[in-house]
Amino acid sequence: MSESGHKRKRSLQDSPVDLLKMRMALSRLEALKEELDGIQETEEELKTISAHVLALENILKSAKKPKVSFSTVCAEDLKKAGVTSGRLVFEPAKLSELTEGLTANTEAEIADLHSRIKKIYAHVNMDYEAGSRMILDAILLALAEIASTQKRGVAILPEMRIGQGDGVQISHPDSGYELWLSGSVDYVVIDYEDVRDYKKRLVGPGGSRQEVALDISKGRLFLVEAKHQSAEKYLISCIPEAISQGIALLKSANLPEVRFCLSDGQTWIFFILKLAYGTLTYYESASYRLSRDVLENSDLPLREIVQLVCEWLRPSTTDLFTLE
Repeated sequence: MSESGHKRKRSLQDSPVDLLKMRMALSRLEALKEELDGIQETEEELKTISAHVLALENILKSAKKPKVSFSTVCAEDLKKAGVTSGRLVFEPAKLSELTEGLTANTEAEIADLHSRIKKIYAHVNMDYEAGSRMILDAILLALAEIASTQKRGVAILPEMRIGQGDGVQISHPDSGYELWLSGSVDYVVIDYEDVRDYKKRLVGPGGSRQEVALDISKGRLFLVEAKHQSAEKYLISCIPEAISQGIALLKSANLPEVRFCLSDGQTWIFFILKLAYGTLTYYESASYRLSRDVLENSDLPLREIVQLVCEWLRPSTTDLFTLE
C-alpha cells in the first residue's frame, strides 16, 4: 500500500473527539448488563468489557478538544471550558409594572390563553413531554399574536440546528481547554421587522430558514428548551443543556448577549448569557411556577410568564432585573 493510502497518525489533542459516542456506548453497555444480569456465561466477559470501556473513557476525558451534543453536556464540561455563573434577580416592582396597564388586545390574548391552558390541564396527561409542549406552544403562539398587534413579526422555528460539522468551539481563556458544541434547540423564537418577504422566508413553504434566521432577527431572538413535567430537580439537571445552546448561538451569531429559558410548561427558568473579556458567564433566575392549582385561582402567574417571554424577545425595560 502506498504511503498516501495510510491514515496520518494523530495525537489525542489534535482534533475534536466525539464524547457523545462514548457516553452512548456506556449507556448501552449498562443496559446490556442489566438485561444479562445473573447469566454466568456472560458475567466475566461483561466485566472485562466494562473495564476496557471505562479505561477508554478515562483516556478520552483527557482530550483537549472534546465534542459533545447539547443533550449530553454536563456541568463539568462547561466548568472545564471556563464558563462561569451568576444570579439573575427580577425586581418585583418592575415585574408588576410589566403585568399592569396592558393593551386591550394583550388582555384579551392572555384571557384566551388562560382558558386554553386550563383546558389542557383538564384533558391532557402531563406526564409526557408532548403535554408540556402543548402548553409551551400555546404560550409562544400567544406571544406571536401579541406582537402582531404591535405591527411586529414573530417566527417560531422548532428543532433548529446550531453548529454544523465539528460544532461551535469555546475554550478556557487560561488553560486553552476546548469544547465543541452542536445539536438542535427545541424552539428558536425570532422577532423581525414586519416585512412580507421576511415572513415568507421564515414561515412560508420551502427555503432554508436556518441560514437566514440569524441575519433577519438582528439579535432579537431567544431560545426555549422544553422538557416534560417531572420533579423540579430533573429540570435543574437540564440547565447545562440549555446553557450550551445559548453559548452555541452566541458564538455562531457573534452576539454579545443571548437570552433563553428552560421550561416544562409548569416551571420556567430564565437565563442571560454574556461574553465579556473572553469569559462566558450565564445568569440564572429563580424558578417561576405556572401550575394547575395556581391557575385555577389567578391569572397573575401567567401574566408574569407572558410578559417575561415578551421581554426576553425584545427587551424594553432596562431596570427589570439585576445581575449578581
